[in-house]
Amino acid sequence: MYTLEACEKEWDAVGRHGSGAERMERAKLWLPYYAYLAEQERGKPFQRPNRDNDMVSALVQSGKLRGGDSVLDVGAGMGGYALELARHCKSVTALDVSEPCLGVLRERAKQCGLDNVSTVCGAWEEYSAPERFDMVFSAMCPAICNTEELRRMEAASADRCCLITVMRGSVDKHRRAMMTELNIRPSGGMVTEAIHYYNALYLMGRRPEVTCRTVERSHDITEETLLTQYPVYFKIFGVSEQDSAAFLKKYLALHGDRGVLHEESVLNLAMITWKKI
Repeated sequence: MYTLEACEKEWDAVGRHGSGAERMERAKLWLPYYAYLAEQERGKPFQRPNRDNDMVSALVQSGKLRGGDSVLDVGAGMGGYALELARHCKSVTALDVSEPCLGVLRERAKQCGLDNVSTVCGAWEEYSAPERFDMVFSAMCPAICNTEELRRMEAASADRCCLITVMRGSVDKHRRAMMTELNIRPSGGMVTEAIHYYNALYLMGRRPEVTCRTVERSHDITEETLLTQYPVYFKIFGVSEQDSAAFLKKYLALHGDRGVLHEESVLNLAMITWKKI
């Protein structure tokens, strides 16, 4: 019989997330990369996409996100979901470890005319909710990585929780190829796959509901972006910027077209919602 204990052991073996202190130390390695991404967006005019976010629309249409709701967004980044959520609820509190990303989020909220978004810079592991939110939401956040953190989400919620994460088959073609050639194998602490959340919640006695979407994208990576962004990214995994630069120039020469890499991405997403008990 598959038990919650067995599920937790399997999740821990696959995810290798470690203790809260270890996770926060690991998160510090990502801060320069987040700051780089935020700097590329800071001060730019922002317009929301022409079409509604599919996942947020599904929450609204199912009645899981309501006009009077207060929402906590854990790991909000630059507001990809927080800004869409804010269009359909009373208030959103955006929590993230990266102040530069939150700065971009605030800029974007102002440009969108959204005055119901507030930001909190800090780690989820140390966050103490000042109130219970109607919904606690998180998308692609490594901090929600075991049953203890699922229960902490519930403790901050008055009613509902929602997680958006990846399923098998999600891939960036060139990013994967470059990491393989550089022999980068993350030691742990990456985003949890949907199946582990679902199994754990079910065995905890919840009744999780799942909505799935596949997003296929393609975009061009210029030589300038490749040689500035990716050394910062690979440094997270212990590759020096000097080694990255030499590798990237060679990779671009072999796989690029007139100095450009054509990246193709497949993102299989699962949105898991449940009511707290």
